[in-house]
Amino acid sequence: MRLLVLTHRFEDPSFRVRWGRFLGTLSAEAREIPDRGRAAVFRLAREAETVVLHRRLLTGLDFARLRRAARRLVYDFDDALCYRPAPPHRSLLRGRRFFRTVARADLVLAGNRNLAGLARLRARRVLVVPTTVDVSPEAPLLPEPTAVWIGQRATLPYLEPFVEAVRDAGYRLRVIADAAPDGADLVPWSLETEAARLAECHVGLAPLPSDPFARGKCGFKLLQYYAAGIAAVASPVGVHRTLAEGGALLARTPAEWTAALRRLREEGGARGPKGRAFVERRYAAPALAERLRRILA
Repeated sequence: MRLLVLTHRFEDPSFRVRWGRFLGTLSAEAREIPDRGRAAVFRLAREAETVVLHRRLLTGLDFARLRRAARRLVYDFDDALCYRPAPPHRSLLRGRRFFRTVARADLVLAGNRNLAGLARLRARRVLVVPTTVDVSPEAPLLPEPTAVWIGQRATLPYLEPFVEAVRDAGYRLRVIADAAPDGADLVPWSLETEAARLAECHVGLAPLPSDPFARGKCGFKLLQYYAAGIAAVASPVGVHRTLAEGGALLARTPAEWTAALRRLREEGGARGPKGRAFVERRYAAPALAERLRRILA
């Protein structure tokens, strides 16, 4: 089987965790879809047995070119791409491109059940393939109780309403990203150091607003905290309700967040091993790599 994976940028986190880590295992080739000169990339699709289009919502003309070139086309996505990330969330253009793509793909791979439900409004065949995470090595905890959030500048607004709740619960706030709220300890993100920087904290934060885009999130932050062996607090939004089985406490308001964080301090890290075992059992990369191989074959 010759497999070609088409994506926007190789450095995008979604590509890295959903396909980049499996290219060798799947004997796959990956190409970025450039802003210009896309015809050359689409010509490569003719030589592949299966083409995976990862997250991209192409124009009608570009999608038609790709669909003609690809013998078998798989569409993979892990966000509610038919919506905008920020208000107003509804978008006629995004919706049209998304539903055209899933309707004409031979197979759709969705990151969670909520996203699969969106795809099934038009798609013929949809399978749920969750995002995987590597279990982090254990690390000595920081001497001061520390809560950590990992993300990027664009999603900092998710965290900001709960910054005071973290401080009221007696934690320092560490932010692993490219920007941080005032008073937080900023740790620039690095692929080489993120696992260790997470594992030395006491609790991970996974806040989300309850909007159409956020409800499609795959809960990767929560999985990262579980993999690092630390406790977590999350908003009861979308897939977080299911992932809470790994031990995370769910909280809506800032007051509920403060109470949940104080409870975790009293428990003294008892939930960390439960989350790690949850990830090893259900979201370990090797098992899901084999499942992807069987699906695509």
